[in-house]
Amino acid sequence: MSASILVRRFPLARRLSKILIVIFTLTIFAGMVVIPFEMQADNTTINTVVDGLWWAITTVTTVGYGDLVPVTTGGRVIGAFLQISGAVMFGTLVGTITVYLNQVQEDYEWRRIHEKLDRMEDNVNTLRHKTDFLIKQKESTKAPQRWRL
Repeated sequence: MSASILVRRFPLARRLSKILIVIFTLTIFAGMVVIPFEMQADNTTINTVVDGLWWAITTVTTVGYGDLVPVTTGGRVIGAFLQISGAVMFGTLVGTITVYLNQVQEDYEWRRIHEKLDRMEDNVNTLRHKTDFLIKQKESTKAPQRWRL
């Protein structure tokens, strides 16, 4: 099954793919934008595109090893934006998954309740038929008595 079919068929996949695309785009964008700011400084640790992407990934995921850090004001502003955005995006990701799992559990519980109600309705119908049968049987045995001689 292709990814596009999965996204159309499952709303959770659609939401998750949107969130992941935003996180991915934000990470790459910040990793690229921080490089020109950091290349201006003498004591910088972010010198290449790979360094910028590594820094952006560790920042957006809130891991933050500390091996690569921005030293310029522009780099720090981008870093602060990336930290806040990463926390919000991962919070949104976790929230979306939590809501989905809650819906699955609620649907399961409602399905069980409906199945139980269906069984109870079947039992009531069975009892109604038995009661009707017993009433008819009793009425047929109470047939009017004929005069005997």
